[in-house]
Formats: sequence, C-alpha cells, structure tokens
Amino acid sequence: MRFLKSRVFLFLCFLAFFQLNAQKKHSLLVPCNERLGFKHFISKTPWRVQLAWTMVDDDGKPFNDLLNIKKTWNFPPYPTKIAIEKECTRHWNLELALAYNNYKPGKTINGDVMTTNKPFFSIDVNGKYLLTKKYRIEPYLLIGLGYTQRTTAKYQSAATLNAGIGFTSWIVDNKWGIILQGSGKFGLQAPVIKTGSNYLQHSIGVVYKFTGNGKRLKLARAHLKKMF
Repeated sequence: MRFLKSRVFLFLCFLAFFQLNAQKKHSLLVPCNERLGFKHFISKTPWRVQLAWTMVDDDGKPFNDLLNIKKTWNFPPYPTKIAIEKECTRHWNLELALAYNNYKPGKTINGDVMTTNKPFFSIDVNGKYLLTKKYRIEPYLLIGLGYTQRTTAKYQSAATLNAGIGFTSWIVDNKWGIILQGSGKFGLQAPVIKTGSNYLQHSIGVVYKFTGNGKRLKLARAHLKKMF
C-alpha cells in the first residue's frame, strides 16, 4: 500500500507540473496585455473525444505469445472505449479513458481457460507526450495510472501503472482522425513485474477535435501554428 501511495503522489505532482506549464504556454491565444486564466484555458484550447475498439491480452504471460489471437485476445465486435483528451501544452495532452471488455469462453486468462463470459472494466488517467505536431501523423508516448475491475477468480481488481505508445492520423482538416494505441498495464502490487495483474490493452478508433465554437477554433489553430 505504501508503494501505491508513493506512485500516486508522484503522478499527481507530475500532472500538476505540466498543468501549470500549460497555462503559461497558452497565453499566446490572447493579446500580450491580457493573461489567460483557467477558464480561458479550458474553453479556448482544443479538446479531443475518442471512440474505439479495445483488445485485452490477459493470459498471464505479457511477454510471450503476443499474437496468439485465437487463445488470448479478447475484443468485442463494437466500440467499447470512450476517452476525452485535453491539449495542455505543445507536447503534452491529458486523457481520461473508460473501457469495457468481455472475457469469452475458451480464452486463456492468467493460465485458466474461461468457461463463461466474464466482464472487464478499466478507467485510466494518462499523460501523452506528442513527439511532433507538424504532420498529419502524431506519434506519442503514454504514461499514467489506472484501475481495473475483473470478475475472474484471480486478480479481480488492481491499480495499474500504464505505459505505451500510439499515434493519431488526421484525415479531415485536423479535426477527424484515426488513433491506434498499444499499452502495457502493470499491477501495483508485489511482485510488480511478475504479478498476474499485469496485462496488455490495445485500441483502434476514431477521434474528433473540437473547441466549442468557430471563434475558439480559429484562435486555437492560430496558437498551434505559432508553435511550429
């Protein structure tokens, strides 16, 4: 528990740091003699909404049989992940994501073969570091914290440390895009690397960027152009 508390504390400090930095960065949205407050930062800089299909590999062997789709991959036929994302600085975005999945009969979960359907839920707060924003494809690195709830006999719930990579490909006017993401989730319980709470979660979906109204969208675009 002490290990978990320390990791949560460090992550909250990390978020607070780039939140303060974000308010400084976005002062370019208004004239120099007018300072942006938190309200302006929230309303005048871009938000993103994501709807995606998710895949969970929770066979207890996160570094083996990564492409054993038939036995270990669990994915529903419809989108089950929704996320909202805030552009905070030139390179940092903050994301809140909710996902649902279903462990199906015949799938291997932590060494056991499922005999009935078992639901799976996760909630995550992630920071995304965008490597570039100059092109239609935006690659990024991801780090964050989450909580997973399973209904299996083993490792029913766990707090997780998340790490991953992904990219967004903008298709229509830097507003509509496709997002692809892969992440590993490490259960915050001993032994961290070998615990059965670890699993892989990947997603592919569509993303839409908005800022509330046309005037704010123009301001946000002008601000992002100045960053390049």
